[in-house]
Amino acid sequence: MRKKVYEQYCNVLFLDKQVHNLGVQEKVWVANRENPLSDASSSKLELSEDGNLVMLEGSSKIPIWSTNLKNPLSNSTEAVLLDDGNFVLRDSSNKNTIFWESFDHPTDTWLPGAKLGIDKITGKSKQLISWKNSEDPAPGMFSFRLAVGPNGSSRFMLEWNRSQMYWSTGVWDEKKKSFSLALDMFMNYINPRFVSNENESYLTYSIKSSSSSSRIRFVIKSSGQLQQLAWSERSWVWTLFWSRPENAFDVYGLCGAFGVNYENISNPCVCLNGFKPFSIGETYLSDWSGGCVRKSPLQCMNNTYANVKKDWFMKIQNLSFPVNSKAHSAVSAMNCEGACMNNCSCTAYANSSGFCMIWEGTLLNLQQPTDGVKAGQDIYLRLAADENRVADEYQKTKIMIELIVILIIRIRQQTESVGNFSSAGHCNRNRAYLIPLNLLLKEAKAHTQAQSR
Repeated sequence: MRKKVYEQYCNVLFLDKQVHNLGVQEKVWVANRENPLSDASSSKLELSEDGNLVMLEGSSKIPIWSTNLKNPLSNSTEAVLLDDGNFVLRDSSNKNTIFWESFDHPTDTWLPGAKLGIDKITGKSKQLISWKNSEDPAPGMFSFRLAVGPNGSSRFMLEWNRSQMYWSTGVWDEKKKSFSLALDMFMNYINPRFVSNENESYLTYSIKSSSSSSRIRFVIKSSGQLQQLAWSERSWVWTLFWSRPENAFDVYGLCGAFGVNYENISNPCVCLNGFKPFSIGETYLSDWSGGCVRKSPLQCMNNTYANVKKDWFMKIQNLSFPVNSKAHSAVSAMNCEGACMNNCSCTAYANSSGFCMIWEGTLLNLQQPTDGVKAGQDIYLRLAADENRVADEYQKTKIMIELIVILIIRIRQQTESVGNFSSAGHCNRNRAYLIPLNLLLKEAKAHTQAQSR
């Protein structure tokens, strides 16, 4: 049996005795998410001589992870998991003296009482960072953090790769106790509190006593969505109350380099033609951070480029423009293609509103709606000559699929005309009729010829 990736990490579980008896375990904090264990069976968590909490593996004395406190600690130090999910290192003789706490080092989950914000003294951000995928707690591509503007305004942002914002709460309104673009983020059962002083700025929240649920948490998923979940005492499951963005289609870079995000599909990511997933295992876990890679190298990368077939461009319809394009003055379609062909770094081009746009390097944030809406543009993707045969097979497959759909539609249409066909069996109110085979073949032949022109 394949070993679970998260068994290489030290986790804190958010549960109580009743929930545990039902087998429900939610990992809300991971100690060593940047340094996984190689042998979990030989690992141990213990207090070192200087009072720090350390994780050791095997016979090694070098910690895999440590609370890493510099000042000498009390001889009566203890590590305790509190009822609110906070894992603390404290003085056992004075339990209010806390030396270290997991709430100061959040991973992907924000629990009541924890702070998200900025330490103005150290400049360190207390932010949420997604898991890499559903099984690997290593830091993923998506994060949720506080941003303070030049005028002192505060808002939280969802970011891809710690750099590209794709959703914002809007500015915090202290009077309304809400964010301008996320009025429904804190419902009637949550008390938010925003604090800003010379030392720090942070947001925390508590649960109202009138709430029907005593357990609420915010989680940034490996899909890039921030979710609010509440525990249902009636059905004994975590219930999704709120999610942003509402649609994963609006998550930036979800499908990685050369991956296309298709709207309203359960598995939305697909590689562009001529590309394959960087890792089949990771994409199986819905982790497309590695994106897609070429199946065949471009001919322009070959030193003997002049003696081989040249690269070519495949037209892809209704696709959102990738970021980081370079726009050139209005030129003809042929000149635009030539400008891209003569630059080996150019991976795609498009003609839009009189401008020739070319893209160099990886193509990111490619999106295509699936409901027939014309929301994108035609883009010409650079492929190796070796991909010509693959593209031809793709086109043949596409024609066959279209042909089957047409035949099915024609069968349905013809069954409405009872007088033109003989009955296929006993006639009743739910009649079935046969269509002459020669008529279907004649229509199929005409469609195939039209597609091949």
